[in-house]
Amino acid sequence: MATQTMAYRLLAAADMLLEEGVRSSTFRRRAISTAYYAVFHSVDKLCADYVTRGAKRDSEVYNRAYRALDHAPLKNAFSQSPLRENPRLSKIGSAIVQLQTERHKADYMPPVKGLFTQDRARELVAMAREAIGEIEKLRSSRNDCRTLATSLLFKERKS
Repeated sequence: MATQTMAYRLLAAADMLLEEGVRSSTFRRRAISTAYYAVFHSVDKLCADYVTRGAKRDSEVYNRAYRALDHAPLKNAFSQSPLRENPRLSKIGSAIVQLQTERHKADYMPPVKGLFTQDRARELVAMAREAIGEIEKLRSSRNDCRTLATSLLFKERKS
């Protein structure tokens, strides 16, 4: 962990849930959900940082940009151009879509024995960690940051 951002702290929380609750499906479910939110906040931060360049994090402008990202349209945005055609962004999108799907199961399925094994939960947390690493690498590409931010934060109007 290079920096202690919210995303990395959420990953640390997911790791603790996995370690503390080896035999607990509830802990595994919370770890998966937390891992998804780590990735979501990482994307949120990248988009808000790009759109509000230089704004203070506690400013109304930054807060508005940070809160603009919504969970529901993520799947759709990553399945369309230009995100699906950019190899770096489509890789991140694939992880986000999979983690979001698993997060929905973890959060909303009734208690079912064996819904997530310890190995599967670890795999999903590792996927989240890798996705966050890829998101951090995007910061070196203004074009990719711009593409991601505009695709996720702004609604496309059909003509």
